Amino acid sequence: MIHLAGEPHAMGRQYGEALRAEIQALAEERLRLARRDAEQRGRRPTRAQCLDAAARCLPAHAAYDPEGFAEFQGIAEGAGIAPELLLIGNGYTDYKDLLGLGRTDEECTAFWVRPEAAGGRTLCGQTWDMHATAEPFAVLVHRRPARGPETLSLTVAGCLSLIGLNSAGVAVGNTNLTATDARPGVIYVALIHRALRSRSLPAAVAAFTEAPRAAGHNYYLADASGQVSDVETTAGRAVVLSPEGDGYVHTNHYTAPELLPLAVPPDPESTTRERHARMSALLSEAPRPLTPEGIRQLLADHAGGERAICVHNTTPDGGKSCAVVVMCPQTRELWVRVGTPCGGPLHRVALDDVAA
Repeated sequence: MIHLAGEPHAMGRQYGEALRAEIQALAEERLRLARRDAEQRGRRPTRAQCLDAAARCLPAHAAYDPEGFAEFQGIAEGAGIAPELLLIGNGYTDYKDLLGLGRTDEECTAFWVRPEAAGGRTLCGQTWDMHATAEPFAVLVHRRPARGPETLSLTVAGCLSLIGLNSAGVAVGNTNLTATDARPGVIYVALIHRALRSRSLPAAVAAFTEAPRAAGHNYYLADASGQVSDVETTAGRAVVLSPEGDGYVHTNHYTAPELLPLAVPPDPESTTRERHARMSALLSEAPRPLTPEGIRQLLADHAGGERAICVHNTTPDGGKSCAVVVMCPQTRELWVRVGTPCGGPLHRVALDDVAA
C-alpha cells in the first residue's frame, strides 16, 4: 500500500517517485505484449507507431478530467516516463481495442449483492483476471486529496484507479467488453478514477455515461444507501442497467439489447458465458447472509476446469486471476487477495482505519 496526499499533481509525483522502477517495467511489458499481439496478426508496428497511437488519447483525457490528468502527468514526471507510454501501462485493454488486437487474457467475473442478501450491507467486487505478468505489480493506493473524498483502490503500479471505494460510500469496479467503435478517447481507469471522486452514485454513473470513452467496458457501482447500478458502454454509447433480484453477475459479454449491434462476438476461447452462468447459480444458491469470505469461496470455484471462474495460468505467457476484491460501501471496507481466489483468505482493509 502507498499513501498519497495533496493536490492532484503532487499526489502523482509522490506515486511516480515511490514506484518508479515498477511503473517503468509494467509499461514496457504492456507495450511488449501489444506488439506481440500485433505480430501474431501479421502486423509489425514500430515502437514509435505504438506510442503515437497512445498519444492520440491524451487530449481527450486532459479535456475530460483536468484533475485526474494532472495526477497522471505527475505520475509520468515522478516515474521518469513518457505520458504516452504511461497511458499504455494504464489502459492496456483499451489500447488493445484501439489497435484492434482483441483479447482473451483480460476477463473478469464481477458481482454485487443487495443488503437483503448480505446481512444489511451491500457487497460488490470481482476477480481481476489479467495477463499473468501484471500480478507482481498489484498495489493498494490510498489517496487523501486536498479536495474531495478519500479513496482506496486496488490497481497496478502507475495506474490511476481500477477497483475501489471512497469515503462518501461509493464503490466502483469493472469488467472488459469489446465493441466495434473503439477510438482515441478516455481510457477506463481514468473514468473509474473520476467516478471515485464522486459523492453520490448518480454522479459516479455520469462519470461513465458522459465521457468521450476510448472503448467498451462494463462498470458496476454501489453506494452506502444500498443503491446499486451497472453501466455497459461502447466508445460511443452507454446503457444504464437496473437488474432485479438480490444478486447480480457480470462477466465479459454485452447484455443490453441496444448495444448488441456494436458488440464484437466473444472469442471462441472466451469463457464469459460459462463463468456468468456458474457464478449466477452459485450466488443464488449460497446460504444467506452472504459474507466477503463466503463470496471469495464462490469465486474460487473450479468447475469447468480451464473454463472455470478461478483462472489459473496454463501457458508460460497467458492470463490468470491475478486478484480478488470484495467491497462494502456502507462500512468503507475492502477485502483483497492478490493471486487466485482459491489461494487463501481475504485481507481486510478499512478506509477509516487507513485514514486515521
